[in-house]
Amino acid sequence: MGYVGEIMLRVVDSILELIGKTPMLRLNRLAKSEGIQANVLLKLENLNPSGSYKDRFIRMVENAEKEGRLKPGYTIVESSSGNTAIALAMIGAVKGYKVKIFYPKDVWQMEKKKILERFGAEIIPVPLEETEIAKKYGVHGARVEIPGRIKCKELEESQPNVWWARQFSNPDNVAAHREMGYEILEQTNGKVDVFIASIGTGGNFLGVAQVLKDKIPNVKCIAVEPSQWPGWIDPLSKEAKFIPGITGGIIEEIRKSGLVDEIVYVSNDEAKDMAYKLSRMEGVFCGMSTGANVHVAINEAKKLKADQNVVTCAVDRGDRYLTDERFIT
Repeated sequence: MGYVGEIMLRVVDSILELIGKTPMLRLNRLAKSEGIQANVLLKLENLNPSGSYKDRFIRMVENAEKEGRLKPGYTIVESSSGNTAIALAMIGAVKGYKVKIFYPKDVWQMEKKKILERFGAEIIPVPLEETEIAKKYGVHGARVEIPGRIKCKELEESQPNVWWARQFSNPDNVAAHREMGYEILEQTNGKVDVFIASIGTGGNFLGVAQVLKDKIPNVKCIAVEPSQWPGWIDPLSKEAKFIPGITGGIIEEIRKSGLVDEIVYVSNDEAKDMAYKLSRMEGVFCGMSTGANVHVAINEAKKLKADQNVVTCAVDRGDRYLTDERFIT
């Protein structure tokens, strides 16, 4: 197989130069333990500088700079339940921007708070409705970030020198993950039979799926979500209603795209169990979204032959889930 991210003994001028071009790991021990002959390939996005694939949002920041929407002295604002917040805080620290994060209060994780504080971000907690449901069934980022988006919109409209990243609808989110799709094609020599991605804002699924479906029309693309929440409408369902400027965006684009071949719902326990297996059998210290992705990947690989490839992502590191091990997209 090709290898896009060869290790280079080099000196860089900015940690931002180390974003992307992540290696891919074949999960040998785990696959063997399940009697699997196909290749289960894990793209190690947890090796990005701040620890998740959201570091690829450097594209969003730099395009906003080029277009004059983000200038020196501005504040970057976003609503995020974790990885986007951390990535923007890291990027902002390097580039000299203030970063303000609206964080869903009731799914707060102390580890993420500490990381954000270390990078110098300002954190504003926002109350979340139906807290107990979120705690029991897992956290869908597209849902829990809605109250914070309203705050971001109000702040952007009322104050000068504010740039709202709008991860849920920013086309550069999808474009950043299309770059990952091209990396996956190179690493697998263009042979991917199944691609699996958990859905938060949806940028990872949409960007990679667009690239893979264009080059490999028969590839199966599976969207992974936390177990269905009683009383809450799945954002990907036909019944979901969107609020312009606040909800929809990439999720709505995914729903209309026809790229989703199947949606699989994964419980907190299933995601956690697989995350632990990855650590104990493959040495991958990852979060629960990665566990959910690989849980589905293993089930799909059982249906395939020895020369076929199932690809998914190690979304983030496990150090942000030490005290709260929920599946948070």
